Amino acid sequence: MLEDPLPNVVTHMFAQPFTVSLLGSMLVHDYETHRHLLGVGVLAVRLAATAGLTRDGALALGQAALFHDIGKLHIDAALLSAARPLDEREWYVMREHSEIGERMLRARGAANLARIVRGHHERIDGSGYPDGLRGSAIPWPTRLLAVADAYDCLRAGRPYAPPVEHHAALERLDAARHLFDTDAVEALVTTLEPREATTAIS
Repeated sequence: MLEDPLPNVVTHMFAQPFTVSLLGSMLVHDYETHRHLLGVGVLAVRLAATAGLTRDGALALGQAALFHDIGKLHIDAALLSAARPLDEREWYVMREHSEIGERMLRARGAANLARIVRGHHERIDGSGYPDGLRGSAIPWPTRLLAVADAYDCLRAGRPYAPPVEHHAALERLDAARHLFDTDAVEALVTTLEPREATTAIS
C-alpha cells in the first residue's frame, strides 16, 4: 500500500506542463466541472493508496482524474449546466467528452493518462461508453476512477439531480454492482470510512 500519499503525490499531480492552462480554461468555461475535476483528482489519489497502487500508479491515476472531464471544454457550457433531461442528440454530444479528452491528452504527450480518461464511463456489465468494455477488460485504474467520479457526482449533485448524503452515496454505489467494480467500491469505503470499513458495506 502507498504510505501517506497526500503530501507528495497530490503536489506532483499538478506538475504536468499543461495543467494550469487546461484547468484555468475549465474554470472559465464551467465552474462546477472545474470543482469536480479537483475533487475527483484528490479523491482518486486517496483511493489509489487504499487500492495498493504504486506511487507512480497513484500519480498517473490522480492526474488522469484531474483531467477526466477535460473534453467538456469542447461542449457548450449551457449544455453542461442544463437543469433538464437531455434529448438523444444532446446525450450523444455529451458522451463525446471522454474521447475528446483522450485526444487532448494524447496531443500533449500524455498517452498514459489518455488511456485512463477514455474509459472512465465504461461499466462492468458492458453498458458504458465509448467502447462498451466489460469486466476486467476495463483497466483497474479506470475502474477506480469510475467509482471516484460517480461518488463525487452523487455528493455534489447535478443540475438535474440533488446532492446525496455520504452514506446514501456509498449505498447507491454498492447497489450498482453491475456497473461498478466491487473491489473498487470496497476500496472507496475503506478510504472514506477506514474505521467502519469492515461493516459499512457487506
